[in-house]
Amino acid sequence: MSAPEPVPEEAASDAIVQLLQRDELPTGVVFELIENDRAALSALLPEIRANIAQLRERDPDFPIAVVSHGAEQFSLARGETSTHPGLHRDVEALVRDEGVNVEVCGTFAEWRGIEPDAFAGFVEVTANAPDRLDDYRSRGYEVIRLRPSLLDAPDQDPWQFDFGTP
Repeated sequence: MSAPEPVPEEAASDAIVQLLQRDELPTGVVFELIENDRAALSALLPEIRANIAQLRERDPDFPIAVVSHGAEQFSLARGETSTHPGLHRDVEALVRDEGVNVEVCGTFAEWRGIEPDAFAGFVEVTANAPDRLDDYRSRGYEVIRLRPSLLDAPDQDPWQFDFGTP
């Protein structure tokens, strides 16, 4: 019996590969997530980790944030811990071990009747994600929107339809 094949590592996003070819990096990078799919964060986490690894290989202290303002943010609610324990553990490790800021949109949560304290303690609830993204841009961060593969992503752009109740 032979050893199991190693699981291939996720490749960094094309945007990160291109960014790393520049002579100078931006002040930091923000990964923007906005999907009509609660599973999107789980689907994107390997790519996010690969991106972080590539950025930190060039600069171990490079500032990185993740701003989630679609249905995927609700997978980080405290009530989802038992449903998604691996996701909570992995995202908390990004915050604790990698110094990544993970933020969700308080306005979108409020529209769905979810209070800020409903989210896990390692998540920062920002008042308004689009404003927060603008704040990062004004500080020299590059915002990179990540999307699940075309097989996983809905045809509609999330801005064009209602997300429904979590």
